Amino acid sequence: MSKLKSNYYLNILNGVFQAIALNLATSFAGLFLKRLNAGDSLVSLFNSLPALFSILAIFIGGIILSSTQNKKRTTSLMFLITRVFYILMALIPFLNEKYRALIFVLLYSSMNFPNSIAVFLWQSFFADIFPPGQREQYLSVRNSIATFAGTATTLFAGFLLTTLSSSKAELIKTYQYIFLIAFIFGILEVFVLWRHKYNAKSSYAEISTDNNRLSIEFIKNLPNQREYLIFITTVVIFHFTWQMGWPLFLTYEVDYLHTNEFWASIISTINGLAMAFGYRFWGRFSKSRGNSLALTLAAVGMSFAPFMYAMSTKIYHVAYFVVITGLSVSGTMLLLLNSLYEVAPRENRTSYIAFYNLVTNITLVIAPWVGMRLYQVTTIRTALIIVGVLRFISGMLFILRHRRA
Repeated sequence: MSKLKSNYYLNILNGVFQAIALNLATSFAGLFLKRLNAGDSLVSLFNSLPALFSILAIFIGGIILSSTQNKKRTTSLMFLITRVFYILMALIPFLNEKYRALIFVLLYSSMNFPNSIAVFLWQSFFADIFPPGQREQYLSVRNSIATFAGTATTLFAGFLLTTLSSSKAELIKTYQYIFLIAFIFGILEVFVLWRHKYNAKSSYAEISTDNNRLSIEFIKNLPNQREYLIFITTVVIFHFTWQMGWPLFLTYEVDYLHTNEFWASIISTINGLAMAFGYRFWGRFSKSRGNSLALTLAAVGMSFAPFMYAMSTKIYHVAYFVVITGLSVSGTMLLLLNSLYEVAPRENRTSYIAFYNLVTNITLVIAPWVGMRLYQVTTIRTALIIVGVLRFISGMLFILRHRRA
């Protein structure tokens, strides 16, 4: 089997194990936090604090990258450290009940430090092992299959959390087992990642220089990369409006629609199936019609979610429209990364990927607080409608960005 074909299958298997681990550990993290009696302030902190650790990680990650001689080894190590946090989460219920929610938020947030380094190194590593003409296809196939696996995992975990728990104490204990199982799959994920074949001298691998880090010089050079700079500006505006809605959705589902783990798993399953189909659909659509149009349609599609939440009066209403959400989110996630690979120069590519992750995490620090503040000074439905309008406007910017570039 050729090196490229071997990496193709390993990449899919790595994605499957990663999806299982992530869905077990994070799909119900918001509900777990609510079960620990967290208030609105902690919910906002839960959505925004991880970004602070991500910002710090991206700067330090640049230093790590410039000193490492083996990108695969460093990426694997960062993912391993991230998965160890799942064990620590399983220990939360042993703490004083008064501090559980706060400690969980701090632990969940600090996990983003190694995870953020791992993610942007993996994005760079992925671009190194697959040629430009095939990245889009390989990424869409990986994401599609991994999403199926993650969706099945979420449904199974939701079933366990609902059927095995007749009291709040039993529910929290079941969460502990879920976190431990997530750690096991995280180990398998790292093992498969380590099995990838990596050739740093291939014709499409990154050309790394001594300046391959985020610095003042890097910022000063950005105006020389016009297409990249326009893309980043558009991404910042879009992400801000996207992230404003996150705490609103959780608050509305739990406090107004009174969801539980069972409905969370049902909604997540429908969403996951839509995303799995969406990755393949958007991969083909972008290949025939271009990333710009596809990304605009996907981003605008995401603006419908806040409006439909505002119209929902029962939790099962969310299950009706989540198909549109899943299709839109899968397209946006896939096409944003494809577009990033298009506009990022080959020389010091990791720095451009890191800067992308940096600015989207800066918006994540602020946007959830703005969303919750909007809810506090108006009503939950008014806040959702405003977010929907802003999402629509920001989504349309992608087509304007294409014309400006």
